[in-house]
Amino acid sequence: MRKILFSTFLLGSLASAEDLTGWISDASCGASNANATSASRECAASCIKGGSKAVFVSDKDQKVYQISDAAKAAKFLDKKVKVAGTVKGDTIQLSSIAYTD
Repeated sequence: MRKILFSTFLLGSLASAEDLTGWISDASCGASNANATSASRECAASCIKGGSKAVFVSDKDQKVYQISDAAKAAKFLDKKVKVAGTVKGDTIQLSSIAYTD
């Protein structure tokens, strides 16, 4: 019984559901393209077209997260976004993404 409780606690602490606000950027530039300037938005779009994966950069702490559905996220380059999903380490298992108001 203790092993089951410990395993449940351990798995719960490794992955957590979260809603985060930030920017879609590219893996090459990461947090440096996580802002509203047209130069950053164009650079991220260009890098993603060139083969770099889309990533999410949190406004809160500028942490760069890999995204489970990078192709879907790449469609949200224009504005700040809110993502929901399960965070495990530096990866977000994306359940939804939308522009913020």
